Amino acid sequence: MDHGSQGCDLMSYFIGMDMGGTWIRAAIGTEEGTILKKVTAPVDPLADNTSILKQLEKLIIEVSGESLQEIKGIGIAAAGKLDIKKSTIVFSPHTSIRSLSLEPLQERLKKPVTLLNDGVAAALAEWRLGAGMGHDNIIYVGIGTGIGGGIVVDGHLLMGKEGNAHEIGHMIIDAGGAIECDCGGRGHWEAYTSGSGLPRLSRLLAQSFVGRTQFLDRSLRGRVEAREVFDYARNGDKFALCVVREATRLNAIAMANLVNLYDPSLISVGGGVAIKNVEFVVSPLQSYVERFSFNSPPKIVPSPLGEDAPLLGAILSTFVIQF
Repeated sequence: MDHGSQGCDLMSYFIGMDMGGTWIRAAIGTEEGTILKKVTAPVDPLADNTSILKQLEKLIIEVSGESLQEIKGIGIAAAGKLDIKKSTIVFSPHTSIRSLSLEPLQERLKKPVTLLNDGVAAALAEWRLGAGMGHDNIIYVGIGTGIGGGIVVDGHLLMGKEGNAHEIGHMIIDAGGAIECDCGGRGHWEAYTSGSGLPRLSRLLAQSFVGRTQFLDRSLRGRVEAREVFDYARNGDKFALCVVREATRLNAIAMANLVNLYDPSLISVGGGVAIKNVEFVVSPLQSYVERFSFNSPPKIVPSPLGEDAPLLGAILSTFVIQF
């Protein structure tokens, strides 16, 4: 495998994969957290399990080049409900994945495959390599297409009986359940402030907003995209700014709940929506969470690992996590 002047021996290298709601990414990297090569492909929302397995295999082969036989292990970080002991993605709300077993992939490639939630993978990476180094109690919150997370308490990465002890995006933050989540539940955090949720929040708030703005008109006419909320807010659109303020309030309520449950010293915030809009999503949170928390509030920071956090965690999982 050619890495230019690095001249690596792949005997101590690993593959990590990040299966999100929009993209599947694969990387080859080291135990020290160096990513040597990445490849990315869009998620086909209608693909069946066979097609998804073929896509994963293709990306693994592409990122490893001619040296697949030298790779020690493959870590897969996936969004959704998992059964990690059976190496199965049970349900992924933003894709067509239902009961996808990764055992055929392991058998075909003859490599050990480790499965864990993408938010947990990111928390592992933050704890070992990122903002959480030196902390025994941290929470990672990923705000992207959905909302996921991972939690470290007293130096232990929480997993749960099936690997789902961290589904923070499906925490109920609206008892009235005004917005339905892609999982079928109502009132879930993810349904309001994630990349898939912000357009719904915009439509909900548009019904009662007093005044007229460009973004209000767009929201009333039909579906908008999450990036438009921030684009219009940057240009001073009063309704877009209203949506951003409400999203911040809801994010802070959810994070205050996490603070009261787990008493972390640090919350690291990542995911595409947060990382691309730090000034709107992350920066205002500290004062809000301090106001809402019963426990002493932690420091809240944007993830220094950015969108690579789940990839790095997937790599680390191949030699850190034992099931």
